[in-house]
Amino acid sequence: MKLSSDHPRSVSEHFTELHAIFRSSIILLLLAMIAWAYSSDSLMLLWLDSLPLGGASMNLSVYSPFDWLEIRWSMAILLAILTIMPFTSLKLQRFASPGLLPRERTWLALILGISTVLIPVVIIICWVYLLPLLVEAVQYVDHLEEVGSRYDASALFRFTLGLSWVMVCAMLATVTLSMARLLGLVEHGETRFRVRLLLIFGGLLILTLPSEYEGLRLLIAVAAMMTADRLSSTLPRATLSRRSFEVEDFTSRGGSVTRLALLDCSCEGACPRFPVASVPPGVASPVCTALCLDQYEQAAIAELVLHQGITKLVIGGCDSTPLPDRLKSTLDSLGCEYSGLGWLDDPRSTGESWRAASIDDSTSQTTGSALD
Repeated sequence: MKLSSDHPRSVSEHFTELHAIFRSSIILLLLAMIAWAYSSDSLMLLWLDSLPLGGASMNLSVYSPFDWLEIRWSMAILLAILTIMPFTSLKLQRFASPGLLPRERTWLALILGISTVLIPVVIIICWVYLLPLLVEAVQYVDHLEEVGSRYDASALFRFTLGLSWVMVCAMLATVTLSMARLLGLVEHGETRFRVRLLLIFGGLLILTLPSEYEGLRLLIAVAAMMTADRLSSTLPRATLSRRSFEVEDFTSRGGSVTRLALLDCSCEGACPRFPVASVPPGVASPVCTALCLDQYEQAAIAELVLHQGITKLVIGGCDSTPLPDRLKSTLDSLGCEYSGLGWLDDPRSTGESWRAASIDDSTSQTTGSALD
């Protein structure tokens, strides 16, 4: 299933490219942060002038000289992240696109678009429109006759920066989880890596939110991480139901090594599925709808055989004779034997216990009873 446009590359080359993306992003982040630090003061004063404080705007105070310095660099970091995210997203899109299906490319482009376009727009709207309206509403509610008002400028900035930082952390968690799902690091029931990512970004949010959010940090972090997890989980279903498989070497008594894959193909619904937990550990268990008709499934099987070093492919349903000649020649060139269980021609395949016994018998024969 190799196309003329395909360019075979080793895994190390992919990791080198991914490392280069993160390295260039970090360098750009540092440069953007330094650039924004020089103009952050004017931006902060411009925003304070836009607040509807009336005469109280002359009574803005900073109660600690270090607060202003902390806020200045916090704003510079926030603006730097928003500045480089389009560049990083474009690089990640180009990095992942060659290995994705069309619907997966569309999904990734949508997720990256939401993260790098929609989130910054929402942050700008909050700073320019929503937060001034909130300040005006609070000022109206807390107004007392003959009582002067003084406002802590650093508190206003910390509150606004905190709200922006929540959205940025949710954006970074969404992009990271989305890439992890695309790479097959988060699969059915394999939640350890996903939970770690959520705990890292959630913990970062709890530790860095300003004191104005005291008492709400945990609730905000949980809500932000749940949103990120929900967005990343909208990834379209994998062609073979999974994006990664754990395959082990089985050595027969004769000394030959076998790497086995049991293909659960429903043959357009004409063949029953594999029984639950019927495939032994260490054996790849891809799932197809109609291998003979779906070119994407055929390409995915060829890729699985190539990258996992599969030496034997056993197909549930047919006896492997209906496979397209192009797929057969690809498997032959990769040194992979293929056969079928022939369930379509056996009336006993309606029984789940019989199908489980058929799978067990096939794996035992293929691996020379190495699974016993």
